[in-house]
Formats: sequence, C-alpha cells, structure tokens
Amino acid sequence: MALRAAYCKQPAALLVRCQSTAAAPHHGVTQIKEETKPFSEMPSPPAWPVIGHLPLLMKEQLKLDKLFERLRVEHGDIYKVYAPGQGDMVVLFKPEDIKTLYGSDGENPKIPGFDMVGFIRETSMKDRYTSAGLLNNNKDWYDVRHKVQQDMMRPKSALYYIDEMEDIAVELAEKIHHTKDEFGMLEPSSIVHEYALEAVGSVFMGARLGALKGVGDGKKLIEIQGKSMALLLPLFFTPEWIAPYLPSYKKFVELQSESFDICKKHVDLAIAKIVGTEDTVIAKLVRSCGKDSPIPLIMGIDALQVGIDTTGSTASFLLYHLADNPDKQELLYQEICDIIGPDGKMTESALGKMKYVKACQTESQRMLPAVFGSSRRSDKDLVIHGFSIPKGTTIIRCGSESQNDPESFSNPEKFIPERWLRGCPERHNANSFANIPFGHGARACIGQRFAKLELYLLMVKIVQKYRMFYTGEDVGTLTHMISIPDKPINIKFIERN
Repeated sequence: MALRAAYCKQPAALLVRCQSTAAAPHHGVTQIKEETKPFSEMPSPPAWPVIGHLPLLMKEQLKLDKLFERLRVEHGDIYKVYAPGQGDMVVLFKPEDIKTLYGSDGENPKIPGFDMVGFIRETSMKDRYTSAGLLNNNKDWYDVRHKVQQDMMRPKSALYYIDEMEDIAVELAEKIHHTKDEFGMLEPSSIVHEYALEAVGSVFMGARLGALKGVGDGKKLIEIQGKSMALLLPLFFTPEWIAPYLPSYKKFVELQSESFDICKKHVDLAIAKIVGTEDTVIAKLVRSCGKDSPIPLIMGIDALQVGIDTTGSTASFLLYHLADNPDKQELLYQEICDIIGPDGKMTESALGKMKYVKACQTESQRMLPAVFGSSRRSDKDLVIHGFSIPKGTTIIRCGSESQNDPESFSNPEKFIPERWLRGCPERHNANSFANIPFGHGARACIGQRFAKLELYLLMVKIVQKYRMFYTGEDVGTLTHMISIPDKPINIKFIERN
C-alpha cells in the first residue's frame, strides 16, 4: 500500500542557529555561526492579494493532508501559508522541528482550532456553557485540565471499565454477524463509530445510549455528530466577527445545543446515582470538582465530540490493516489464544501481557492516523529549521507525513507491528517525535487511555470471532482532519467457528 509518494531528506540533527555570522577563533579552528533566516524568507506558495491562500485551503479543506504533502515536495520541510482569520500558518514535518515546537510550550499552550469552539461556547451557547471545558484557549482550560488530569490519565481509571468495554465489543461483534451480507462483506465504518459512541456514553455519561442498536439517544447523537463535523472545518477559517451571521454557524450552534441537552440528561442521572466512593469517571470528577460543577458534564460532551470520530476512524483503519495483512492477523489471534483462549474474557492482567495487540494498534495508527496533525499558536518568538517565527504564529505539525517518512520508519507503507516490540529485528529507532498520534505535553489527548482500551477490546473480540480479509483496492490516504478514506473499506468477515 503506497500511501505517500514523496519525502524530503531528514537532516542529521536540528542546528541551533545564531544571529551573528561573524567567524570566531577557537583553539586555532575557525567556527562559522549560521545566520537565522527572517520569517519573510520562509518558502510559501503563490498567494492571492489580501485573502492569501484561502481559496487553496478551502478548495482542499477535505484533503488538507494531501495539500500539505504536495506543498512539501514543492517548498521543502518548512513553509508558510496565509488565511484571513488565522494569519500566517507554518507547516512542519521533521521530528526535530516538532520537538522544538512542543519544547516551547508554556503553561497554557494555544491550539488555534479551539478558538472557534471556545468562541461559540462563550457567546452563542453561554446559557449552557458556564465553563468552556478543555476545547478553548483561555485560563479556564488550565483550571479544568488541572482538576481532571489525574483522574483521566491514571491507567486504573480506564481499566475500571474493562468488563463494560468488553461487553460493548461483544455487542459489536454480534452486530457484524447480523449486518454483513450473504458473502460476509461489510463496510465497518458506521458500526465502529456506533461502538465508539456507546463506549463514550458508558464511561462519561454513565449510560448505554443504544448506538449499536440504532435506537434512542445513541442514534440521534450519531446523526448530530455527522452533521456537526461537516460544518466545523470551514468555520476554522472564518473570522469570529462574521461567523455568527453565517447559516452554517447558526446550524452548528443548533446541533450542538441539541447534543448538549441530550448529554446533560444522562450525566445528571448518573450524578444522582453516585454512591459512596465508587470509582466511575463521573464519580471521580464530581469528587474533584464538586457536585454542582459543570465540568463532569462538559468532559462528557468533549469526549463525545472528539472521541466518536477519532476513535471510530482509528478503529476502521485498524480492521482494514488486519484484514489486509492476514499473516499479522493470525499472529494476533495466536497471542489472544495463548493468553485468554479463543473464547476467553479479558482481564487487566491478561491485557498487560498482550504486547502484539498493542503493537498492532500503534502500527495502524502510525500508518493512518485519524487526525493528520496538530497545531499551536506560538506564545513567544521561535527559531525552527533555521527560520525566525514571530510570536502569535500558527504552527502546524503534519504528523501523517512524519509518521510515514522512510527516514524514520523503514518500509513505512508496510504494516509491521513488530517495529514496536522490544528485541525484534524490525524494532524502529525513530525519533520519539516522529509518531505522536495523541499529541504531546500539556495538551496531549486526555482521553487516550480510554481510546486505546476501546481499540484493544474491539480488536480482541472481533479477531476471536472472525477471520478478516480485504481484497479491494488501496483505500488511499486521509481526506479529512477526521479521517475518511479515499475508497470504502469493504471487509470480508468469516466466522472462525
């Protein structure tokens, strides 16, 4: 599967550059300090007056990863684009440059994509959002993160749900049985998104929402999420002063208000049922933030908005990679059988031994991440890749490229879970910043432990029940910030028993 066609050579190390070009003697050796290039000299595609690269970005808004890859071939490992509402945006690819970017994070790193979400919550939806939660760039973000960080990132918090997640994964496997056609064929994208919603509801709303059954609030939330995502990306490039007058903005607010009210109903019921010192996520958040705090509800809503599409898309690609590599799938099945048996239940101890399960998930996400990158708005002047970058500039990490760069991962187009196993000859030696699908630092995905658990259990329960085969064309590469493949992923599911 050839996912990417062109890559630039990786420099041996990121050079620290100084302002001076004067030569200075040192023990008889002349050392020349390389000059930092001004921001104005950074490569950039031809632009329109005033509106810059907005027409290009809007034309390619569902294929930004492909656009950035193409521009990399033309302009190199760092370049800039401009759009009204966002200003200058610098695009990075090399792990060394990404490390420099994340190393500059202060206490409150700014994510430009959250500006519009925060604006909506603090203006058009202020009657519902007394706190904007984690999807904003204000001090409120830091306060919320500080209160919920420990409970969300502790491994035990996710593992508490191992039995419940397994039940949901079993329900998914059964739905595949009833949904695949007479030839065993199924395009799994819709049902794995339903699985992701059912898991989010179970953890963060204390309820089974009926998504896999296609009924009730689960069905409604899936519909709302699909419509919302189609509206959100164009709003990222919309100035705040004009956004409230746009029909797409008004429709997005309407959809989000409906979603908020559904979620609030379930979270309120879950809070009312809390008994003693139970270890549910909601109970922990209530103890950390207070029973009258809006944070438990908003954490559930944030998990819903971010988790359904990212985890659902990641799950689709994971099943595709296993189906497209039956030899790896059988190695995975053998590990599962060795540890819990062909019909066994998962336990915390068993999951800890499943190295190949975790390697398959990591390798699939490396090849096809659900979100092609991440971004920061610099809060200080920076020097990256030899260029001065002024404070306030948006900087984009194109992770889908760095994760598939042959300078970091040999044969990056091949699904090789062994590259993540210690002691294997295929073990990679890439820079740790070459593959960070959940982000890094203070803004790393706070729900990543729950997402990984969902993916592990989905994999185990489906592989226990089915052999999967993919005989179609290459699904292509990413076509959206939340991944949609170029072609449908039609997988053949054959029951093992």
